[in-house]
Parts: sequence; C-alpha cells; structure tokens
Amino acid sequence: MADVDAIELLIEPRERPVGTGTVRRLLPFRRRRMVGPFIFCDVMGPEELAPGIGMNVDAHPHIGLSTLTYLLRGRAVHRDSTGAVQTIEARAVNWMTAGSGVAHTERSHPDDVDASSELFGIQTWVALPTDDEETAPRFEHCDAADVPTEEQIQGSGRVVLRMAAGSAFGMSAPVTGSSPLMLADAALDDAELTIGNEHPERAVLALGDGLQLGGRPLADATLAVLDPGSTPTLSGSGRAILLGGDPLGRRHIWWNFVHSDPDRIEHAKDDWAARRFPTVPDDHDPWVALPR
Repeated sequence: MADVDAIELLIEPRERPVGTGTVRRLLPFRRRRMVGPFIFCDVMGPEELAPGIGMNVDAHPHIGLSTLTYLLRGRAVHRDSTGAVQTIEARAVNWMTAGSGVAHTERSHPDDVDASSELFGIQTWVALPTDDEETAPRFEHCDAADVPTEEQIQGSGRVVLRMAAGSAFGMSAPVTGSSPLMLADAALDDAELTIGNEHPERAVLALGDGLQLGGRPLADATLAVLDPGSTPTLSGSGRAILLGGDPLGRRHIWWNFVHSDPDRIEHAKDDWAARRFPTVPDDHDPWVALPR
C-alpha cells in the first residue's frame, strides 16, 4: 500500500539555460522556497557535450550561501576568487562558501574541450546561518575515494549509499556544512532504503526512473518533499539524491545572491555592477553582467 502521507509536495523540474547548457531546476519553487538550508537545486544533464562546445559558466558572484557540486559522470574545473582551482571528478564534492562575497567560474576540463564529453550531476546552494552570512569566502574539496560509502546487500538486491555532505544514516562526511544537513547519493538495485527523520526537513530527488517512494512512483528529476516526521521507504532500481537539514528561517534570493537582509542583496547588486567584487585569478573575463 502506498504511504501517501509521506510526501508533502512533488516538484517537477523546469528547464533553465545556464552558461552553454541547460539545467532542470527544482528549487526555489513558488510553493516551497527551501528544504532545510537548501535554497537552490539544479540537475545538470545527463548531457553529451559536442566537441568544441564544452561547459562554460563565466565569472559570476555569490553572497550568503555555499555552493555544493556533486557529479555522477564527467568532470569540470572550478576556479574562484579565493585562488582555488579544482577539477571535480565523478562522485567527488566541491563546496564553496561565498559568505561576504566570492566570484567563480565552471568550465570543461581543457583535455575534454576538443572531444565529446558527458556531464551529469547536481548543484545546490545552501543558505548560511545568520551569524555566518558575512564570513570570509573559502573552498573545500572531497575526493570521491574519501566520501563515506556503505553497501547493503538485500538478497539479490543491494543499496549503495554515499554521504556527500553532512550526516545521516549513521554516516558523516568530511564536508560538514555550516548547519545540520545531509546530502546523500543512494543507488538502489532491486532494494529498499528507509529514510530516517533525524533531519526536520527532507526531500528525495529522483535521477532517472525506476524508483518508488512510499509505494508511489517517482518520475525522473522530480523532487519529493517529505512530510515532517515520516519515515518512508525508497524502493526499486535507480538513483536518488537525499537532501535536507535544519531550517534557517526566511531567506531572500535574487539571481545569485542569498541573504536574510534584502538591503544586503541590493548592496551586492551595486558591487557587482561596479566591479567591486573580488576577481577570479586568470579567468575573470568574460564575466556575467548583472541581470536587468
């Protein structure tokens, strides 16, 4: 029997252009702005990048948030104004805290530009606690081999669970985040996984078909926001991203800026337009103009 009470809201993806590609956006949504501290969520791909095209997201700014990038296939190069330069491979984690202000770029690896390449993954933004919104920018990376992984064998089926950030299911990631949260990668092969309620707000993002949540089929790239306190079962064969955490209170979001104070966002707009943000070493031109 389907556990219909486990799902508070189903959010279907909306296509949006980003750089040279297209993403499927889940958060923010008009009926659900955040899940825990997660205020933004895009699915990138799966996409085959043609030779000579590649992934190119020019220099752009952020304040008041952390970006979390997790790839399932492909690779990309991250550069930011802290001086960080990091290639992220499949199943590795990039975590960039913008705090008081950062600029960054995301591009295909130079060795991939002249050949066909694949890109598939997610990028989320995590709002910062009020006391940390103006913290100094910083960057963290976790190699795929260092992401905590647990395998459960269930007869002829199995579950492989990877904790990309935060903690849940008795696992803790090297990337802890700035507030209690989780982001986990669950791959099921004819198996079941009970989703605990240690975090007050949670959601399940299906990546492909073949999964059911509480007995209800989940369509590809659909985000199922869970009812508080529920402990539904994810079952079937497929992959899902599990995310959630403690709510932080109201946040304002405009373009790439997140903050509890709307006046701070207006100040950030002026700073980016006047080019007062820190720059990305060796990769700040071209840059993305402030939307009008």
